[in-house]
Amino acid sequence: MTEFTALEELVPARDEEPDWEDVLRRARPARRIRLVVAVLVAVAVFGVAPALAVVLFRDHGLGFPPAADKSNIVVILAPQTGRILLEVAPRKDGNGFCFRIKPLRAGCVPRSKETVLMRPPLFGWSFDPRIVSGTATAPSGKTFPLFVRHFGGRIDATIYMARGRLVPRLLKSVVLRDASGNVVSRFAFKH
Repeated sequence: MTEFTALEELVPARDEEPDWEDVLRRARPARRIRLVVAVLVAVAVFGVAPALAVVLFRDHGLGFPPAADKSNIVVILAPQTGRILLEVAPRKDGNGFCFRIKPLRAGCVPRSKETVLMRPPLFGWSFDPRIVSGTATAPSGKTFPLFVRHFGGRIDATIYMARGRLVPRLLKSVVLRDASGNVVSRFAFKH
């Protein structure tokens, strides 16, 4: 018995023509999928990863204005994450302070009798030392406490801002109070 006769017993011969086009057509998608996956991995490694690293680790070029006394910076950190929320420094001319909310906003504020509120994010200041607490109210009626701190010395201002990301962007009102709970300043918003 030869090898061919043993093979013919195990695999019977067929009279039909082999369909090599069908075999090749079914084999191509696997090769295409591997190629697409390889291209996507290359794009992610060489294109997206460096761009994401630049966005995450770059300072965003938002520095203190030149009028800031950078030798006396006060930093406010988020208690849960340790991330810098706000940096405040006195002005070199002694008239107010400068601030930086990375990466959103920076500026200098002259001393005035006004109580100021900016948003988003919710952030404001007053040179009125009576303000010790604040709340923001959403259109639904839910209230959120604000972070309120008075900085003495050369800054001599009260800073208030949203505590974390739970405070919604749309607000109905913001109320600032003194130690007795009396309203010192109120802001109402129309939507």
